Amino acid sequence: MNNEISIRVRELTKVYRLYEDPKDRVKDALKIFKKTYFSEFYALKDISFTIFKGETIGIIGKNGSGKSTLLKILAGVLNPTSGYFEVNGKVAALLELGAGFNMEYTGLENIYLNGTLIGRTKIQTDEILADILEFADIGDFIHQPVKSYSSGMFARLAFAVAIHQSPDILIVDEALAVGDLRFQTKCYRKFEEMKKWGTTILFVGHDVSSIRRFCDRTLWIHNGQIIDFGDTGQITAKYMELMLSDESVNEKNVLDSKQKQSLTEELNESINKQPMISDLDKRTINRWGKHKGSIVDVTILNQSGEKVEILNYEEKYFISIIFDLNVEMHMEYLSIAVSIKNKVGMDIIVFTTYETNLEFYKNDSRAEVKFEFINYLTEGDYNLAVAVENRENVSPEYYDYIEGAYYFKCFSEKQLFGIIRPPMNNHLIYFEE
Repeated sequence: MNNEISIRVRELTKVYRLYEDPKDRVKDALKIFKKTYFSEFYALKDISFTIFKGETIGIIGKNGSGKSTLLKILAGVLNPTSGYFEVNGKVAALLELGAGFNMEYTGLENIYLNGTLIGRTKIQTDEILADILEFADIGDFIHQPVKSYSSGMFARLAFAVAIHQSPDILIVDEALAVGDLRFQTKCYRKFEEMKKWGTTILFVGHDVSSIRRFCDRTLWIHNGQIIDFGDTGQITAKYMELMLSDESVNEKNVLDSKQKQSLTEELNESINKQPMISDLDKRTINRWGKHKGSIVDVTILNQSGEKVEILNYEEKYFISIIFDLNVEMHMEYLSIAVSIKNKVGMDIIVFTTYETNLEFYKNDSRAEVKFEFINYLTEGDYNLAVAVENRENVSPEYYDYIEGAYYFKCFSEKQLFGIIRPPMNNHLIYFEE
C-alpha cells in the first residue's frame, strides 16, 4: 500500500444549533438575555482516520448518520466546528445535484464555468470538451439550460465534468443512484480506470455489493461517530447484520403485484427514452474487435418470443444474438459468447457456443444464436457483454466485442440472498444414539 497520505482527519466535529422558533435565532445572535435558545445536534463527533493515496474507501451508514456532512467538509463546502483535516491533492466532488452549476446556464456553459472555477483556461477546456460530451451522452440537451434537465441527465453531465478534472481525489456521494443502468455501469468502469491511475476515491453508497467490489477499506459511520474502519468484507458483514435485523429492511424486498407493476412501468418508460437496441453503439459502454459491427442485435426473449427487460426468478428465457459471418472468420474456431454482468462489471454467468461444440459452416451470411437458460439470479440490475470470437488459441481473439449490449432487471416474489440462487436438494439424516 502507498504510504503517502491523501486525507488525514483528527477529532473532527460538526455541531449544528437547532432553534424551535426563528425568533430565538435573533435573540441568540443579539444575546439580550443570558439564556440558551438552542439545542445542539452533533452531525459529527470526534471523527479521526487516515486515507492513503490510491485507496478506494467505501463509506456506509444509515441515512442521517453524517456521511454527507463528512464529505462536504473534506470537499471544502462546510467548515468543521472543531478538529482539523488535511487533503493532499486536487479534489473533484459529486455531492448533490446542482452543486457547482448555474441552473440558468446551458450544459455547455456550465462545462466552461466549472473549468474556470478550477483554474483551467478556455483552450484547456476545449481540448477535453469532446471527451466530456461523449461520456455525458445527453445529445442536443447540452445546449439547453440545466434547469430543464432530468435528474439522470444532470448526474451524467456532473459526473463527466468531475472525472475529466483529472482529480487526485474523487468524492462521490450517491450521485449514481439517479442514473439509468447503462450510466451506472459506465461509471463503475470509469472507477476501475481511475483506481489504476492512482486516484483516491471516497464512495458513499447503500449498495453493499458495489462497496465490496470496489473498496479497499470501508468506513462505517453511525450517529456522527465511527463504528469501525478497516477490512471491507468484515465491516460490510457487520453492517448487513444490523440492517437485516431491522424488519423494515426485510420488508423492502417483498413486492406486491401493484408495486411490481409500478416498477415495470417505470423501467419500460426509462428504456423507451433510450436509443433502440438495434442501434447498439448508442447503448454500449465499449466496443472493439477485428470485425467490429458483426453483431447486429442483442435481446432477451421470454417463452412467448417477446422482448423483455424484467426477468422473473425461476422462469425460462432466451438470449438472442444476431450476427454477420465474415469470410475472414475461421468457422472451425468460431464461438459466440455472452456474459451476464452486474452493474459493477463482475461476470456472473458466462455462456459460449465453444463449450457446447456448436459448429458454424456457412460464412458470409447472417445467423442467430439463442442461449436458453432458467433465471436463478436474485433481485438486481444486470447487463450483457456479447462477443463473436476466435477460439483457436487459449486466449480468445475478438472479432466483435460489446460491453453493455443489453440491460435488464431481475425480480423475485420472495427475499433471496446472494447473487445466484439455483435449486438445491436437502437431505436430513438423524444419527442413532
